[in-house]
Amino acid sequence: MMKYRVLKAFIDKKTFIGYNEGNTYESSDSERVAFLIEKGFLVDEKPSVEELDYIELKQMAKDLGIEGYNKMKKEALLEAVQRHGPTTSEN
Repeated sequence: MMKYRVLKAFIDKKTFIGYNEGNTYESSDSERVAFLIEKGFLVDEKPSVEELDYIELKQMAKDLGIEGYNKMKKEALLEAVQRHGPTTSEN
């Protein structure tokens, strides 16, 4: 499931869930997402490292090969990921 940043408030016609500017919209429906991006409601933008939740930070730390990530608290994970650079796993 991919995440997208909401640019304009809207109510999803399929789920009837309301989204405000700045919220995160999650969907695996590529046609729906493409429509919402085209109409200016969403932007295909990766969240900053600071916006990731604990589980996402743990996965990123694992992908980056950070030792001891499984025992770290969120703040320590964030620092470790920032030190190693999140772009390492995307290149």
